Formats: sequence, structure tokens, C-alpha cells
Amino acid sequence: MSDKALSRIEKTLEQICGEIAALSARVDALAGAAPGGGAATREEVIRFLDQFRAGEALGEATTGAWIEVSDVDCVRGGLRVVQQREGMHARLLEERIKQLGGSCSYEIPERLHEAAMKDAGDASKSDAKKVLAFVQRFGDVDKALQPIFDLADRLADDPETQSLLRTIAQDERSTLQFFNETCAQLNPS
Repeated sequence: MSDKALSRIEKTLEQICGEIAALSARVDALAGAAPGGGAATREEVIRFLDQFRAGEALGEATTGAWIEVSDVDCVRGGLRVVQQREGMHARLLEERIKQLGGSCSYEIPERLHEAAMKDAGDASKSDAKKVLAFVQRFGDVDKALQPIFDLADRLADDPETQSLLRTIAQDERSTLQFFNETCAQLNPS
């Protein structure tokens, strides 16, 4: 896949994420919830956990596809850890959704799922380019993790979910740190 095609996919993903956030804000407003403030509603928590779960499941699958074509030992070793964490997070989030009386229903749109799998499994794209694209997509680590912490901060009445989210965010920080450090190794300035 060309860098231009990858860039178009990344821009499309960013637009879709923006649309999802805007839609969530509209739904919250219609339901009388105060987005980003006050205690989170059960429905808001379940929706967040479900979307997060779907993303983590996709992360597990795409990381597996990347491992299959990776030819850089340090990348492959780190990806194996990342893959296990992503899968564990997806299962923990699914379990918590069920404990809260919800069900898992959110699915990553098929075209995005297929594009992500194709990109991750593209043997013609170097690990250095893939790592760089990942780092560029997520940018600042704190900013990338902020939505998780924002919701956790609103869960004073649900310390179990609050702790689950904060602990997963710590794992995500480790993952992002791995990618940033590996990017610096593989793409020296």
C-alpha cells in the first residue's frame, strides 16, 4: 500500500473518530447528560467500554497480522507483548460490560477493519514505516490517553470500572512508549 493510500486511510479514520465523538455528544445532550462533566451515566460508560473493547480487539488482530510479516526482531518481540495486552484489555472490557448489565454490540466498520488488517499485514511496507505511521497517528501520549482518564475521573460511584480504566491506560502508556522508542531507533533523525 502506498504512503498516499495509507495517509487517506488515516485521515478517514480520524474523520470517523471525530464523527463518533460528535454523535456521542449529541446523544448525551439529548439524554440530558453533561458530556465531560459530572458523573457518567451507566449507558455512557457501557458505550465507551464497548467502543474501547472493539478497538482493543482490532488492535489484537492487527498486531497479529503485523507480527506475521515483521522482519525486525525488536519490533516482533514488542508486538507480541502489545498483542497480548490488547487481547486482555478487550476481554476485561467485555466482562465489565456484562457485569454492568450491558452487552457488546459495537463493531468497527468492516471497511475500516479490512483496511487496518491489510495495512498491518502488508509485507511490502517496512517495520520502520509502520512504526512511524503509528506514532504519527497517536501523537502525544498524554493526549491520546486523556479520554480514558477523563471518563475514569467521572466514575467515583464505580471504583471497579474506574480502576480498570486507569490500569488499562497504564498499559496503553507502555505500548505507546514502546512504539515511540522503537520509532526513534528505526527512524533516526
